[in-house]
Amino acid sequence: MARAGAIVLASDPEVAAVGRAILSRGNAVDAAAAGVFAAAGLYASVLLGPVQLLIGGAGAGLRAVDGRARQPGLGYPRPRGFLATEAVPDAARVGVPALPAALLAAATTYGKLSVAALVGPGVELARARSTPRAALLDRIAQRGPAALSDRAVADDLTLLAGRLAGGLLSVRDLDEVRPRVAAAAVHPSVGGRHVVTVPWGASAVSGAPGATHVGHDVRVVVAADRNGMLAVACYEVPKAGVVMDVFELVAPFTASPVMRGEPRVRPGEPRGAAAPIALRQVEGVLDLAAGIGASGHAEAALGAWLRQGRAVAGVLRAEPLPEGLVALERAGSEWVSA
Repeated sequence: MARAGAIVLASDPEVAAVGRAILSRGNAVDAAAAGVFAAAGLYASVLLGPVQLLIGGAGAGLRAVDGRARQPGLGYPRPRGFLATEAVPDAARVGVPALPAALLAAATTYGKLSVAALVGPGVELARARSTPRAALLDRIAQRGPAALSDRAVADDLTLLAGRLAGGLLSVRDLDEVRPRVAAAAVHPSVGGRHVVTVPWGASAVSGAPGATHVGHDVRVVVAADRNGMLAVACYEVPKAGVVMDVFELVAPFTASPVMRGEPRVRPGEPRGAAAPIALRQVEGVLDLAAGIGASGHAEAALGAWLRQGRAVAGVLRAEPLPEGLVALERAGSEWVSA
């Protein structure tokens, strides 16, 4: 158990190390965003997958950032669709990546550091693993999220996941993807505590009825700074997807293929992804930031832990702790890691 006035925890040790280094110069949002970019340098399947964030405190209010992948197909007429008896090409399951745009929207709105400062550690981690991946991250550091719609990048992405490959990813998809920044959802809980979640899902976290999402190797980064700001982000490291050798990336399966005779998912629609992250508020004060980085039903596991968890003298007392839990709780002016 560790105590600090400012602290970063993460599912991946390398991500936590980057977050801590960034926190020494920036705030909690900077640390969370840089941590996810670090994961994109470490793993081939992160950059083109989903990310979701919760932000609270220090004048930010309670905000959620939606970086889930979008359904592709903007600018294309509705295809005939695949028959149930046909093999569906892997490219038809590739969505529109919104992760870079979402992280940078969060950081430019609520953070303090430059884009280059946030993406730079991810570039360095990628260089030891993949020169093409490092080059793409470096392009993002220089151009921001528009890097993915640059012709040199967009042409390769659409070649591998567009019409010629049996998919629907278009240049217009990449041009027009916009992350959503919205008010977080606040749910009354037991003992006067309120659970704060993303507003577009994660019903199992709050205990509300509704659809839940099964996570595919979800990872989490949680940060708290000395000004009272909290940020928690979740991203995924899926093992399956379309291999994009030109970037040494894997585009995970986030889209729904168009099936003949069935309604088409509207292009631009966010695709479901697990969000096993939450903040906790007591009498208007945020005292907990938590997430579960694991495969399977992480949302339900986090919800069960939040409902049974109780704090005694600043120490979390829910036993046993869920597998993959990453949590910070306020203890006076410091934070306690579970």
